[in-house]
Amino acid sequence: PPPADLCDCFIEGTCKEDKCESSGGCGDDNCCQTDVAAAAPSASASTTDADTATDTGVKEGAGEKLMLFVADGRFHLEAAMISNPTLRALRYDPYNKVLTEEKYETEKMKSIRTKSIRRAMDPSAKTFGIILGTLGRQGNPAILGQIRKLLQKHNKSSFVVLLSEIFPQKLDMFPNVDVWVQIACPRLSVDWGHHFTKPVLNAYELNVALGEVEFKEIYPMDFYRKGSGKWTNYHDENRVRKMVN
Repeated sequence: PPPADLCDCFIEGTCKEDKCESSGGCGDDNCCQTDVAAAAPSASASTTDADTATDTGVKEGAGEKLMLFVADGRFHLEAAMISNPTLRALRYDPYNKVLTEEKYETEKMKSIRTKSIRRAMDPSAKTFGIILGTLGRQGNPAILGQIRKLLQKHNKSSFVVLLSEIFPQKLDMFPNVDVWVQIACPRLSVDWGHHFTKPVLNAYELNVALGEVEFKEIYPMDFYRKGSGKWTNYHDENRVRKMVN
């Protein structure tokens, strides 16, 4: 792994040493101006020696498209990797001063979410519990109204629960519910849905389960993107954040 301290030429992006080369560093023991393969820690959970040694197929001198994420966590980076599954992802931790190559099992995630959606598509799924999140501005009443209409259209019975936090133990107190739909953080379904007894779908997945939209090859991380689907906060019908009966 690279030394804990970075030299000035790496931090500032300009070299102060005549002998500094972009490929080899300035020669100082604390210099981390090296290529990605050398900078990626071999013991990191994010990358291995095998990962960094893999031939990327990029010829020397050719440009390579990748994303560089500067932060100490992975939450938002994972959303970017889900939206851009073909891009190589690098993360620089400014606190530990470590550069790593990050991976996300996109196909595994989509397989897990598809199984939950199929359970919700089963004709035996009649009762849907709708969770409106009360933490911050996650729960949008306009999306709640839209989902209630959608379930009525497909002859599904439903009821609404207000929750600030969503745990398996809480939802297990409603044994007669066949499927849950949460209007809170869409990543809750993606990251933790498989830990619940019953399917816990986000608004996009419910639209797929009811046949309103097709399951997208690239799983949408567009909950706060303007001009996206009806399941998103900034769709024209949802911006007012008011439920229409």
